[in-house]
Amino acid sequence: MGIQIQLLVIIMTLISGMIAIIVANRMMRKYPLPYLSSYFYFLVFIYIFSAYSIVGSQTLRRILENHQTPLATIQSAEAMLIALGIPFLILAWYMFIRLSREFFRKTLPRLFVAMYFGLFAVSFVGYALMNLDIGSLEMIQFFMDETQLIWTFTLLMLVVFGTTLTAILTGTKSLGDVNQRKAYQWFVAWYAIIILLSLLSLHLSSIHIVFGVAFIAVFTAFHLVPVVFLNLYLSRYYVQPVEAGNFEGKLEKMIEKHGISKREAEIITLICKGMSNQEISDSLFISLQTVKDHVHRIFTKTGVKNRVQLANLAGSPELL
Repeated sequence: MGIQIQLLVIIMTLISGMIAIIVANRMMRKYPLPYLSSYFYFLVFIYIFSAYSIVGSQTLRRILENHQTPLATIQSAEAMLIALGIPFLILAWYMFIRLSREFFRKTLPRLFVAMYFGLFAVSFVGYALMNLDIGSLEMIQFFMDETQLIWTFTLLMLVVFGTTLTAILTGTKSLGDVNQRKAYQWFVAWYAIIILLSLLSLHLSSIHIVFGVAFIAVFTAFHLVPVVFLNLYLSRYYVQPVEAGNFEGKLEKMIEKHGISKREAEIITLICKGMSNQEISDSLFISLQTVKDHVHRIFTKTGVKNRVQLANLAGSPELL
C-alpha cells in the first residue's frame, strides 16, 4: 500500500469519525435521552485517542524515520505518545459502560465509578513510574514490549465491551417495544463487529501495513454506521414525553371515543411519558404479561400499530 493511499484512507477515516460525532451531537440536542450524551462523549474520546495516539504515533514514527533517528528512540517516542492518550481511552470505556445502563434508564453506582477511575489511575501512574526514567528518550526502558501491550489492550477491550454488550443484550428481553428491542440488538451486533474486526486487524498489523491502516479505519470510522442507524431509529420511533396541560382533556375524549378502560387509560398515560412495558409493570405493580395484554387491547381499540402512533393519537387535535 503506497504512502498516498495510506494517507487518503487515514484522512477519510478521520472525516468519517468527525461526521459520526457531529450526527451524535445533533441527536443529543434533539432528543432528551441520557444515553445520547454518554454516546456522544464516547465517540469524542475514542476519536481523540485515535487521532492523537494512533494516527499521531504513526505520523511521529514516519518523521523520525526520515530523520534517521535510532530505532530505540523511535519506539520510545511512539510508546510515550500512545501512553499519553490512554486517559482518553479510559474515559471512552467509562462512557460506553454508562451508556449500557442508560439504555434502560439506570445509572452507575457511585462505588463502581470510584473504583473504576481509582483502579485505572493507580495502574496508569504505576505504569508510568515503572517505565519513564528522567533523561533522554534513548534511556527510557519499557517493561512491556509491543506484543504484550497489544495483548493487554485486547484483554481490556474484550472485558469492557464484552460485559457491556452482554448487559445490553440481556436488558432487551425486558423491553416491550419490539422496534426498540431490535434497535438495541442491532446496536450490540454492530459494536461486536467493530471490536472483533479492530482487534483482529491490530494483531495482524505486524504482518503488513495494510492491517495497521485497517485497524485505524475500523476503530475510528466504523462508528458512523451505528450512529446513523440510531438517528434513523429515533427519527421514526421516538415518542416525545407528554407535558402536563390539556393532555388530560384529550385523553378523556379518547377514552370516550374508543371505549378505553380506566387501567388502559393509565397505561396510555405512562406510554406517552416514554415508559417501557417493564417500567409500566413496575409502576403499576402488575405483571409484564398483563401490561402486554393491555397494550395489545389498546392498539386494537384505537387502530394504531405502535407507541408512536398511540402518542400522536393521544395528542391529536381531532380529539379536541
